[in-house]
This record gives sequence, structure tokens and C-alpha cells, in this order.
Amino acid sequence: MPHMRQRSLDPLLKRSLTFWPVVCLIGARQVGKSTLLRKLPGRKYLSLDDPALLDLASRNPKSLLSPPCSIDEAQKSPRIFDAVKLDVDEEKKPGKYILTGSVRFSQRILIREALTGRAKTLQLFPFTCAEANELPHILRWTLDGDRPFQPRLSRKLFEKHLERGGMPAIFAARNFVEARSYWKSLIDGYVYRDLPLTLEKNGRPALAVAILRVMAEILSLGERATFVRILKKTGGTRLMVQRHLQSLEDMMIVHRIPQLGGSPQNDIFLPFDPAFFLSLLDVESSRHDAAVHLGCLQIVLLNEILAQGQYADHPLGVRYALSSGGEIIHFVTAGPKKSLRFWKLFEEPVPHRYEIRALEGALAQYQGMAFALTSTEKSFRIGKIRFLPWESVV
Repeated sequence: MPHMRQRSLDPLLKRSLTFWPVVCLIGARQVGKSTLLRKLPGRKYLSLDDPALLDLASRNPKSLLSPPCSIDEAQKSPRIFDAVKLDVDEEKKPGKYILTGSVRFSQRILIREALTGRAKTLQLFPFTCAEANELPHILRWTLDGDRPFQPRLSRKLFEKHLERGGMPAIFAARNFVEARSYWKSLIDGYVYRDLPLTLEKNGRPALAVAILRVMAEILSLGERATFVRILKKTGGTRLMVQRHLQSLEDMMIVHRIPQLGGSPQNDIFLPFDPAFFLSLLDVESSRHDAAVHLGCLQIVLLNEILAQGQYADHPLGVRYALSSGGEIIHFVTAGPKKSLRFWKLFEEPVPHRYEIRALEGALAQYQGMAFALTSTEKSFRIGKIRFLPWESVV
């Protein structure tokens, strides 16, 4: 089947099952959690999307536990977590349970307390470029900056990923109408099925959709989608917008990027998938204009940083930075020995000198390396700045 791919998380998931009695597998709806679970041999598979099983989990959760087993959409029945806790406390045998969820378990207090010290949490992301193109997993973002970054896929395939995204059910689709219909259905699922699980009171699907569309609109203008800008454009109350934005984060369809040395008010929010971003704009192509293309680049490369780090069991914290003149450095990641790596995205192959001053200023202030990711086809250096093709880090 065209959408079936080997997932780079699979080795880490299997390894974690040899150490931990409970593994929590989280990820946005439809990123492929259920497919990954069904491929694991020797485990009973249960899904609380089944109303009968959900009812049984609510009335008698212990009756569902027959390790080793996998319980899909476990967040729908918080009582399952208490039953798992009691069972694990009686026998802490590795690999007893996999619990999956389309919302972060850590945001629900009772669930978090039940799992403390008993579970390892792993997150599954949309397909990375390597997964979509059936390439081996490599943590590219920590390679030695003095060695050449050799692209592993063509610019054409990379651009295809920018447009189609990494959702398994749709990334291979060729029909824009089909893709738009899929995303409309999925967005309805996010705001009507998952939102109530993270906002138990006063959840407003219309406000959640408005926040998503405003976020996409701000990004499509080449601006930073901060909380203040989202609040101003949605027109909701501060508390309601804040709560709904946090809920969208908990559903893992929005990523938050803190500012290096800045306040939480300056955090940037990005959609989790480029095709999701394009659907919110009702735009067919990532090449709609330069700002939309740059937005797709940010989303894809952020997903690469987060997913590559998770699958290597070496999560990479991501921030962004602003120069004294207000120029954005899109990603800041940790390097060796407390150094930093600065990554700035450009549309043109060789930016004007003044456009790379933000990177030069960052190196003057912090220890580390600076990279300009551009449309160049070959790596080169200007002063201390390394210029790399966009696709060299995927």
C-alpha cells in the first residue's frame, strides 16, 4: 500500500518495552499509532474507539487487562490508568502495556500521577522525509558542522514533502480536492472529538478552528504567530484563547517554539504539518508565494528536528532567536559542550550580506555554529556561516 512505511520509532519502541512495564505512545490523531501497534507481534490489541470496550473500561477496567496488551485511545477512560497502575505495582514486568493517546497524558493530573515512575512516553510524529522516502533514520541535526552535509533525497522529492506533508493516510494523494476533504474531516475530528478531552468545560470548537486559521494566516504573511497576535486577530478573551491554544498543543497539532532568552509571551506557534497549514489557508501549492513556501519549510524542518531527536531517544529542545534588529533565526538547538546551533531559513540560494547579520550577531553573543538553509544545491561557507541546501538536514 502506498501509505505504508517503516516507522523510525519502531526500534526505540521495542527497546523501551524491554525496560519499562508501561510505554505511552502519543501523537496527533491519524499519525499512524494504531498501525504501528498492530504490527507488534504477540500483543493483544484493544481500541477504546469501540463503544462497547469504552463502556467496559469505564465500568470494570481491570477486566480488559491481559498483558502483554496495547490499549489504543486510552485517554478516553481515565480509570484504565488506575487499573494499569495497580496491576504494574503487583508485578513490574517489562512490556506489559502500551497505552496510546491523541492527547498528552501529562496534561491530565490524575493520569500523570498514576504513571509516575512506571511509564516511558514516546511521541510519534507525521512521516519524516526519510520515512516517506524509505531512507534509514539518522539524527542529522547533531552532525559535526565541519563535515559536509550530503543531501539524501532530491530537491523534487523534498518539495513534494513540503506540499503533501507527512500524514500517512494522505501524503501519497495526488488530488487536491481529496486532500482538502480529508483535512476538513480531520479538523472536525480534532475540534469535536479531541478538544473535549483536553478542555472539559467551555470548549468552543469554532474558537479552536479560528485560532488555527489565524495562526496559518499570520505565518503565510511571513510574520511570527505569537500569542498576542493570535489573540488580537481571533477577538476572543485572553483566558479563552490561552486555554484553547494550550488544548491544541495538548492534541499535538500545534507546536510551540520559545524564544531564546525571551518571555513566554513571545513564544511562536506553528501547525504540525505543512499540508495541514495549506488546508487552513485553502491553498493548493506550497509555491503559492514565497511566504507560504517559507512557512512550509519551517513546519517540515521543525517536525524533522523533533521527530529525529525523539526517534534517536535524544530529544532536541528547539527555540528561536531574534537579532537586535528584529530578524528571526528560525531554530536554535543545543550543540556539544553547552554550545548552540543557529539555523536560519532563506528562499534565495545566496542571501544578501545584511540578511545573514542575524547569524553573525548570534555567533558574536553565543558560543556555537550558524547555518543558513537555502535553495542552494551545494554547501559552501561565507566567513563563519555554513550555507546548506534545505534538504541536507532531513
